[in-house]
Amino acid sequence: MKNLSFEHLPQYCFSANRQFEKNECHMERTYKLSVLLLVRRGVLRFSENGVPIEVSAGEYYIQCAGLHQQGPVPSDSPNYYFIHFKGDFCKAGALPIRGKFKIDKIQPIISKMELLGDAGERLEYEALFYELLCALKRQLPEKSTPEKLRAYILEHFAEELSLDGLMRVSLLSKNQTINIFRDAYGTTPHQFLIDFRLKKAGELILATNIPINEICFRIGFTEYSGFYKAFSKKYGVSPQEYRRRTSAAALPENVYFIP
Repeated sequence: MKNLSFEHLPQYCFSANRQFEKNECHMERTYKLSVLLLVRRGVLRFSENGVPIEVSAGEYYIQCAGLHQQGPVPSDSPNYYFIHFKGDFCKAGALPIRGKFKIDKIQPIISKMELLGDAGERLEYEALFYELLCALKRQLPEKSTPEKLRAYILEHFAEELSLDGLMRVSLLSKNQTINIFRDAYGTTPHQFLIDFRLKKAGELILATNIPINEICFRIGFTEYSGFYKAFSKKYGVSPQEYRRRTSAAALPENVYFIP
C-alpha cells in the first residue's frame, strides 16, 4: 500500500464539509486530485478501480488521484470533512492512506479551516492543512522495525553507519535486518544510505558555495574517490560539472560578466 509522502509538501486546493442523505451513494468519477476524507459520523462506502472501500466514523482515508471511484452501494449517512490536494505517494511515505484519528484532536483544526471561509488566505489554509497532516501522523501507532531503521539512517546519515549498528536498532540478525528493510522500501539499508547522502550532496552543491571535497565528508563519505564515482553515476556528470551546469541554468537572461 502506498503512503502519502512528505518529501515534497502536498499542495492544498479546496476543503469543505459533506453530509450524505439517507441511502445516498458516492458519485462515479475519475478525479484529477487526491482527497483526504475525515469521517466524523456514519459510514462512507465507495469503490476504487473496483475495490470496495468502507470508511467509518473516526477513520480517515485518502482517495488517490486518477483512480476510478464508484458508489455501488448506499452509504450510511456519513458526515465528513474533505480536503482536495495534490501530493506524491510512495511505499515509504510518511502517512498511510488510511487510518484512525481522534475527533477531539482533529476537529479543532477543521474548525479553524471552516472559520477562514472565503476570506482566508491560501497560506493560512496551507498552514492548517500541514498542521492537520502532522496531527494525523502523530496519532499513528508505534513505528514498525523498518520505519525505525529508516529513521535511524536519516538521523545519522552523516556518521559512520554499520550493519552492526542497524542490528542494535532492529534487534534482528544481519540477514533479517537487510531483508525486512528491502521488503518495506525496495532497497538495502546500505543503498538507501548512499542514495540519501548523494541527494544531500546535490542539494548542498546547488544551494551553497561549500567546496565539493568538504561536502563529500560532511555527508558521511570517507573517501573522495568513492563519492566522486557514486555521484557521477547517479547524476550523469561530475560534482563540479553539476554545480557549473545548474549555476549557469539558474542565471537570468541578459546577464553579462565583465572580465
